[in-house]
Amino acid sequence: MSSGDSAGRAAKDDSRARSQKRPRVRPLRFLSQVDPSVRREVFGSLFFTGPKSRPYLVRFSTLLSLSVIIATYGILSDSAAVVIGAMLIAPLMTPVLAIAASVVMGWPGRLSTSATIVAAASVGAIFLAWLVSLIAPSELFALVLPGELLARTEPTTFDLGIALAAGAAGAYVLVRKQALAALPGVAISVALVPPLAVVGASLELGEGDLARGALLLYLTNLAGIVFAAIVVFVVTGFIPEFRMRNMGRRIAVGVVAALFAVAVVFVPLKGNATDIVTNAQTTTGVSQDVKAWLGDDSPLEVTSLEVAGDEVTVDLVGPEEPPPPQPLGAQLADRLGDEVTLTVRWTERSEESISLAVR
Repeated sequence: MSSGDSAGRAAKDDSRARSQKRPRVRPLRFLSQVDPSVRREVFGSLFFTGPKSRPYLVRFSTLLSLSVIIATYGILSDSAAVVIGAMLIAPLMTPVLAIAASVVMGWPGRLSTSATIVAAASVGAIFLAWLVSLIAPSELFALVLPGELLARTEPTTFDLGIALAAGAAGAYVLVRKQALAALPGVAISVALVPPLAVVGASLELGEGDLARGALLLYLTNLAGIVFAAIVVFVVTGFIPEFRMRNMGRRIAVGVVAALFAVAVVFVPLKGNATDIVTNAQTTTGVSQDVKAWLGDDSPLEVTSLEVAGDEVTVDLVGPEEPPPPQPLGAQLADRLGDEVTLTVRWTERSEESISLAVR
């Protein structure tokens, strides 16, 4: 054997030895690996194929329709308890978690099916809410828009945080059956159906801006839940190690896409949060200006103060006329800008009172 052949074989042996000593890359695990039987059970609760598909879609459509009807009437009647009841029976969380499971398992076919179900359900829920609002008694919301409706039309980054926590809780309950007692709380915190009901109701009322705000809230919940569920599935050992090794790139693409969706909704949410803080600061400043204009000893009471851009409306109630509005207008112009439209409305009310003794 020549010295060159010996050197070549030795080099190969050294290379093989180094490769054997190199530690195998293992997926990051913070908790114990999910048992295969549990994994199969989770898949059975998220994916319905073959003969199970039709019965599932019938159940899903029925529960979704009922939850939308209940949520819409609860929102229009301004009843938080009724809206919570709608959350408890809403089935939309199942296909949303199926999207997350499809991403981490690298199943594009099931991902497409689950996403289609969510999209179709969303459109159907909006239409049904619009229809319910159309036939609902107009006396429910003729004068003032319900608070349950308005509360879901201006989402902020706080709502994204809630969605992330809800998605993590939903996925954790799914893979850790010992936590099933928390399922009702998870259903309430998810809140996917009420924003859709608000979108439909707002469209029927002709409130396009409110509908867009509610739609942003729904998309925020959707993106936050999917991304948080993906993270939980990864760190709980839900993904088999062989799939992580063989399909790691495809899974990574799905995770990045989910993170991108969260980033997309974060931008308008941050803008809403900034606007709310700015408006609150502006309203506080205007309120201080109004109090200074009236004086500390004024018997007049401010019953309403509205600030909308460069328009300020002040409603006063009391026994005497308010002072001339020009000084207040000048002060508000310094605060809000050169041109301010100030409206002061005064309702006369006597300070006299009558005491009655009942024997």
